[in-house]
Amino acid sequence: MNRRDVIEVFARRRGDAPVIVGPGVSGRMLFESDHRPATIYNMDMGYTVPMCVGLAMALPAQPVYALEGDGSLLTSLGVLTTVGRYRPPNLGIIVLDNGVYLTTGALPTATGTGCDLAGIGRAAGIARAVAVTTLDDFERELERGVGDGPFLVVARVEPQDRPGPGGYRAYPFDIVESAIRFRRDLVDRGLVPPIWAV
Repeated sequence: MNRRDVIEVFARRRGDAPVIVGPGVSGRMLFESDHRPATIYNMDMGYTVPMCVGLAMALPAQPVYALEGDGSLLTSLGVLTTVGRYRPPNLGIIVLDNGVYLTTGALPTATGTGCDLAGIGRAAGIARAVAVTTLDDFERELERGVGDGPFLVVARVEPQDRPGPGGYRAYPFDIVESAIRFRRDLVDRGLVPPIWAV
């Protein structure tokens, strides 16, 4: 699958749910495809899923999505045991698995040499942990939505799916501004108390 196609399917399905995106090109593609204020782009490596676990537990009536890469999830792999232990039913974890650290020169990740993130997720207690290789299968998993337990969808995407260096413009804001916009949107929608806006 092509990463951009997967992200466009996700963008059509997410609604106004809060999303935190890991580092790399996925956030830029989501920003270009369908920017929403309740999105934090380019979160530091390894922090995307842990932050979404906390957010999902704090907002149990609100779907929350982590949009992560395989390399970044591998740096915080233990968080899957936390997801499996607490099972926030409103949490969706989507991993765009290209098997390489593309941003730093396409060195192989562990998934590029045989590691099975969906299998690790199931072993950690996430019953709905699946790997998909087609857009139809990916969309079917998103159609199921959140609410019946956390889900982990590992979408296998092409290793090289971005323009060359300089192929993306910089975000029109930094991560601090993104986080402020994220919090204010949650406050404006009445999902969190106003104290979160500061």
